[in-house]
Amino acid sequence: MSVISPSAQLLIDSDLSVRQHFAINVHYASAGKCELSALIDQSWLNGAGFLHGGVAYALMDSACAYACASSDVRGVTTNGNITYVKGGRSGTTLLAVGKVVSQSRRVMSLTAEVSNAEGQLLAHGSFVFQLIAERS
Repeated sequence: MSVISPSAQLLIDSDLSVRQHFAINVHYASAGKCELSALIDQSWLNGAGFLHGGVAYALMDSACAYACASSDVRGVTTNGNITYVKGGRSGTTLLAVGKVVSQSRRVMSLTAEVSNAEGQLLAHGSFVFQLIAERS
């Protein structure tokens, strides 16, 4: 079942171009956690035939942004530290999960992972978001 908080849904809706570019499907975004998926497209592969690391980063960054929004605040990425563990191949469905770890008045810390459909970890990382006021 898909559960998406209203505050996360607002950000997801306004993030249409990114979601379309990476074919992101958001399955869950509530209570500081987000789960999304994307199918690896042939055009996302690097010269070695594996998923380009920038795509994994983008999926984790989006999962963290939606997790942040699901906590009823907006934030922008100020730092992302990623470790790549395993390469992804074309045609593989990826699952990205972002979770809020802590929040102060101005900053939120999050963790994220990208796994393949078999549950094998491809990349993991930590993100720091600066909290901002929503634009009207």
